[in-house]
Amino acid sequence: MGWGLGDKNPRGHTVQRNRCEKEAFWYLNLTTEQSAAHDKFVEHLKEAGALLKGHDDRYTLLRFLKARQWDVQRAAVMYTNMAKWRAEHQTDKVYETFTFPEEDAVLEHYPHFYHKTDKYGRPLYIELLGRTDPARLLEVTSLERLLEYHVCEWERLKREILPACSVLAGRPIITKSVILDLKGVSLKTFSSAAQKVLRTIATIDQDYYCESLGQMFIVNTPTIFRLIWAVVNPLLEERTRRKIVILGSDYLPTLTQLVPADSLPTCLGGTSPMPDFKTSIGPWTEVQLPTASAAVTTYEEHGEGKGVDGGAANGHGNVNGAAVGTHADAGAGAGAGTNGHKADGPSAGAEPAANGTKPENGAVNGGVNGAH
Repeated sequence: MGWGLGDKNPRGHTVQRNRCEKEAFWYLNLTTEQSAAHDKFVEHLKEAGALLKGHDDRYTLLRFLKARQWDVQRAAVMYTNMAKWRAEHQTDKVYETFTFPEEDAVLEHYPHFYHKTDKYGRPLYIELLGRTDPARLLEVTSLERLLEYHVCEWERLKREILPACSVLAGRPIITKSVILDLKGVSLKTFSSAAQKVLRTIATIDQDYYCESLGQMFIVNTPTIFRLIWAVVNPLLEERTRRKIVILGSDYLPTLTQLVPADSLPTCLGGTSPMPDFKTSIGPWTEVQLPTASAAVTTYEEHGEGKGVDGGAANGHGNVNGAAVGTHADAGAGAGAGTNGHKADGPSAGAEPAANGTKPENGAVNGGVNGAH
């Protein structure tokens, strides 16, 4: 299990922790073959005239390569489809002009927020699915507007949240950690209305914001979880399932291996106070955006990203708002982010639940896998 969970051997525990850190920062610890695939991918896209401005940095390209098992041709198809989708949906324009006056009502029926970071400096995104009412949610907003909000929140995460986290971490942060709290969840939470939202979000997240999930914990899983998983499982790709850890009510010992107690909000058993769901707390509220973008850009210009072993990262890359993917390769809730209008809140979508065909408490498919 990841990080040697349950391993009583201190030496083995350390080895597992180091391995998981390398997995978490896989993009700074490429193999020779992976670096070569990146270079070939760049040349392929250049020759095809397919590089999309603002989405042509090293880390974005690496995300698409990883999502397609480092197969250049398959990654090129996925990347080109992303570019077409952004053009068809005028994503940049939507991000710049979208307002969301119904945000307070949405948060009431779908509580979700960003709160500090995990031990690797990745933003921590939390959804309280047990307090979510999909039917009421779609009474205060429409599916179309919810999806626009979802995309805007992804863009916000990518353009502002991750760059700020990168500055404070001292190295590029291109993924996030997610906690889904299922306390109080019932079958009505995954009604036909919820499933409709889930299907659309899962497609957006896995196809256009790929390899942006670092780790997901699903906690307080109820006895009906197997039925819920039967709904969610078909929506997820295997690469997403490998990053999910399923836990019952005794989740803190495992969760706090990745998320310090002082980063966990009190509603999840941590010690960090949280005034309300709309108030976001984290590096993104501490670092001014121009500073964040300027500082992180140096990773691309000078190759200053550091690998897990302390050496320079393989190559370089930027984590400025342009091309740092962010979201969770799948969706579980309805939308994402907090701090509303014009996506003025940490962006992130809902990410789905669980892994494996037989979900049980504990790590699934290898446990805590660091990076998606």
